[in-house]
Amino acid sequence: MRIESIAVYTADLPYTGKAYAFAGGRSHQVFTSTVVVLTTDTGLAGCGEVCPCGPNYMAAFSEGLPSCLSMLAPSVIGADPRQVSLIHERMDQALTGHAVAKAAIDIACWDLLGKDTGLPVYTLLGGLLSPSMPLHRIVPLAEPAEMEESLRRYRSEGFRHIQIKLGHSVEEDIELVRTLSKLKQPDELWIGDINAAWRRDQVMRFSRAVEDLDLYLEQPCRSYEECLSVRRRSRHPFKLDESLNSLADVQRAVRDDAMDAIALKVSKFGGLTPSRIIRDVCVDAGVAMTIEDAWGSGIATAAYAHLAASTPARALLNTTDLHNYNTVQLASGAPEVSAGRMTLSDRPGLGVVPDFKMLTLHDVYE
Repeated sequence: MRIESIAVYTADLPYTGKAYAFAGGRSHQVFTSTVVVLTTDTGLAGCGEVCPCGPNYMAAFSEGLPSCLSMLAPSVIGADPRQVSLIHERMDQALTGHAVAKAAIDIACWDLLGKDTGLPVYTLLGGLLSPSMPLHRIVPLAEPAEMEESLRRYRSEGFRHIQIKLGHSVEEDIELVRTLSKLKQPDELWIGDINAAWRRDQVMRFSRAVEDLDLYLEQPCRSYEECLSVRRRSRHPFKLDESLNSLADVQRAVRDDAMDAIALKVSKFGGLTPSRIIRDVCVDAGVAMTIEDAWGSGIATAAYAHLAASTPARALLNTTDLHNYNTVQLASGAPEVSAGRMTLSDRPGLGVVPDFKMLTLHDVYE
């Protein structure tokens, strides 16, 4: 099997809510997704999707992804897509960094590997270890009354894991969390996500003021070193996200005992091939994982859901259903969601089919 062509598509994903807002004054209503389709000499095609969460969240810019893919395409055309590690070697030789662009091709290769073997990707990643995956829902930053309304709605829909976006003043967020905590049920898991917006002293003020509340703190400061300092002084469970961008970063955090949990965003690390290694390191170290991505529709959700489903339940904190955060869908066959949990089909590959009526063709490389 050889890759004969690479087609690059783009599409806009409007957010279902009023605005997806988080700390630092960042707010977005529409996200630009990039979908890659690899066609092989056997007639099989595989798809991958990546979608940065706006231009100011991670080291990726949606409008630059097609340019990165134009650099990567010649390095993988003619290669066997089932040789996923070899594909990564070729991409790394062609382009330094730009893991998100590489992830689009990598995910499409895993889709092809599954289709060629007749197996769902979760089987190839280790087997179906978490057939029913707990989901978290994000309460975007807004006025307290709006955030409370979102929380109540998600609970009524069956979600028991809630990620609350923080980023008002410290005093306002203390009051917000104390008010919302009156609604917290014993079986719920809550995460306060600050998205790297606070100084160390601000985090410590917040943590000490709500020390009696059962709450994870997620990425409160910008740098790893700042977060580690807070981690060593706070009593809350600690989750890292933005400051971890490679396997080496994760290994360092494990050595330093810097976290209780990690947000493993598949595209940020370069796709399923590197993410499965990071997943296994965290399983071995006893670090819980939210396995997800920055944004996306059904193809992106399917990719990280296969990694989550092949993760031991003891290590899977939760995942999410990003395809349901959008008003449009780019593929059929996305994972099923019911009562705050997600399940996958046993269809080969990722189990999804792109809807080309929703996609705009950007380039084709042969």
